Amino acid sequence: MSEKPLPFDSIRHQRIFISALDWGMGHLNRTAALIIKLCEQNEIIIFSSPSQKKFYSQLFPKLKQIDITSNYVQFHPSSLFKTFLHSFRFVPSIYQENQTLRRFIKNNFKPELIISDHRYGFYHPDTKNIFVTHQVKLQTSSYLSVFNKIHQRLLMHFDELWIPDYENEEESLAGKLSHPDNPILPVHYIQPQSLMQKKQMNKDIDYLFIISGTESERKYFEKAFEKISQILLHKNPSLKVNIIGSYKVDGHLWFGWKNFEETNQLMCRSKNIITRAGYTTLMDWQKINDISQQLYLINTPHQYEQQYLFHYWINKGWTKDIKQFIEI
Repeated sequence: MSEKPLPFDSIRHQRIFISALDWGMGHLNRTAALIIKLCEQNEIIIFSSPSQKKFYSQLFPKLKQIDITSNYVQFHPSSLFKTFLHSFRFVPSIYQENQTLRRFIKNNFKPELIISDHRYGFYHPDTKNIFVTHQVKLQTSSYLSVFNKIHQRLLMHFDELWIPDYENEEESLAGKLSHPDNPILPVHYIQPQSLMQKKQMNKDIDYLFIISGTESERKYFEKAFEKISQILLHKNPSLKVNIIGSYKVDGHLWFGWKNFEETNQLMCRSKNIITRAGYTTLMDWQKINDISQQLYLINTPHQYEQQYLFHYWINKGWTKDIKQFIEI
């Protein structure tokens, strides 16, 4: 991999405001990886929603946190119409998070740098603003191309794009999503960002299912993964099969929600991992996997980004479609 210096390597003695989108745990994990790299040489202030606060408090108990609005969006794999309706709730949250940031700066102090992990409203006109995303160009159907135009317009509030991917397109984990032909802002590739670490552990789990996403997505994949696990166990009852990322716990199949350290260990213990094509999960896999492990992906209906990643990773030969392995 390239040894090119990364942009955060040279940031020193700055007050930095940072905030992440709260659609599940993915943005939190990669933002936390950035905070770890920045916090020793800089003053970090985290703007977090109520659902994010506990996660950050456990990792960074000494860092100050400021309340910010939640992003009210639910993706519904079973209904594009419901997803479309819920998307309208996202628009007010952009305005609200920007107003929260402006009020804080007006009443307190201004940072030297603002880092937003896909929070469109987390910027200030008097400060350098960085937007972290692996989606510079949205992969949508033609009749939804207006969303890509809106995305591009919202990005214009920022000064730079930090992309958690490799600059070399042959190594790229996100393909066209992160390598647009004509980027509208200066682009810096900061390599995949993950809290996971490769660990040499006994592979005592045959299949590990990882559920992620918004609440409606989690419920959808609970049903899908339970069905697949039952098929596997029917064929071979002696298999060790676990599902994480759900709030269901029975000590056998359902292992409940796990923090990143527990997830790290479970992934390293697994011979096979089955998950959807969430980009953070793919970065985690790229960080921990060895040649003895196999990744299977399940496609996500009505999630164009993940549908693109699903096909991109299969075409690259990095993963297999779960339907090639088991009939569901």
